[in-house]
Amino acid sequence: MIIPHKSSDIWKLLVTGKKKCRCNLVPASILLERIIRSTQHDGSPENIQQCVEETYNFFVRYKPILTQEDIRQLFELNEQISYNSNEH
Repeated sequence: MIIPHKSSDIWKLLVTGKKKCRCNLVPASILLERIIRSTQHDGSPENIQQCVEETYNFFVRYKPILTQEDIRQLFELNEQISYNSNEH
């Protein structure tokens, strides 16, 4: 499975906590918790974009050790977003 591109809406949903993703890789879970706290404290578009970049880069860098389940969770939501976007 592929990791959605950083321009996908999934990343904004993840970093703002609107999409819950429990990763089997502990550092990924810790990163997401920290990033969500950051965006809750500072919800500016600049901070959200910075958090998207950091989260995306982490997932790309550590893709070889992510479980297929972790990637599937991201990928499935990305597909749902793409599908629902086409309905409007």
